[in-house]
Amino acid sequence: MKVGVFWRKYRNVEQQMRITPDKIYDDAYEEAYHHYSALREAGYDACLLEWKRDPRETLRDIRKENISIVFNASSLKEVAFLETFGIPYVGSGIDLVPMNKAKRKEIVAYNRLPTPRFVVASDPNNIPDINLRYPLFVKPIEGRGSAGITEENIIYRYEDLPKVVRKITEKIGQKALIEEYIEGREITVGIIGYKDPMVLPIVEIEYNDTKTNTFEHKMYDREKIHCPARLTRDEEKLVKDTALKIYRVLNAKDYSRIDMILGKDGIPYFLEINTFAGLTTDSGRDENGKMKIHHGYMGYAAKAAGMTRGEFIGKILESAIERYGLGQIEKPLTYIS
Repeated sequence: MKVGVFWRKYRNVEQQMRITPDKIYDDAYEEAYHHYSALREAGYDACLLEWKRDPRETLRDIRKENISIVFNASSLKEVAFLETFGIPYVGSGIDLVPMNKAKRKEIVAYNRLPTPRFVVASDPNNIPDINLRYPLFVKPIEGRGSAGITEENIIYRYEDLPKVVRKITEKIGQKALIEEYIEGREITVGIIGYKDPMVLPIVEIEYNDTKTNTFEHKMYDREKIHCPARLTRDEEKLVKDTALKIYRVLNAKDYSRIDMILGKDGIPYFLEINTFAGLTTDSGRDENGKMKIHHGYMGYAAKAAGMTRGEFIGKILESAIERYGLGQIEKPLTYIS
């Protein structure tokens, strides 16, 4: 069995580039190389596959390398491609990945799991009536990597709302999700598997010099990370149980990270599920001190669970292998053409 590790330039930062193109770094290759190296350490035959602008070239590369399964489908475009050609892949599918944050929150709320109330605005001149409790928090409805997030996204009065909605709708080009801002502790829960998911130690994210997890705060590893999180036994059980229920009702596959706020009322509120969560188990800088690779939150959790990177990435792959029934494959698959 041979595993192809997808990578695509700017996959984590392409949205933020529209706002601060001079303040981003691209670790897409380094991230993919981490996964490739981890799979090799786990005993798998693996290779790197760059996503090409012409998907026919990507398909030729997959066939040339005799790939049995692809790791790290990094966006909807890649998932749709793999689904179209019947190529097995690691991660959640076309039923979850295309859903925006509002749709995911609706499903979670329908299943009586806690999430902040919200509305969606298409532009600053068409903001729905706000029947929400202030402060509010505004973010891109399909954002990733904290793109477009600064302290100004916390809204204390209506007069400040249109400016932030404009930033998201005009500069990032997405609708704005406006939700109640929950005061509490930011936590995130990594989960591996599908049939019998494994919940990793909880990560608590403490802010260093800001009120929220801004793009630079997150992507430049400026947070104070506590893993395992500083929770009581009862709090830990409630958070893990809630995260696992959310993982299941959204039909996540192989791995995902559930972002939550543990409110002052003791309730863990669902914010988002990250189907392409960062898995890197270390961070790095070049000889000039510039960031080379961002430390993934699930990477912190894996280390707290006592896993090497090979064990961690290998376990995620094994979930997909089991899900597709590929355990006995000796020859590369025949793809749909």
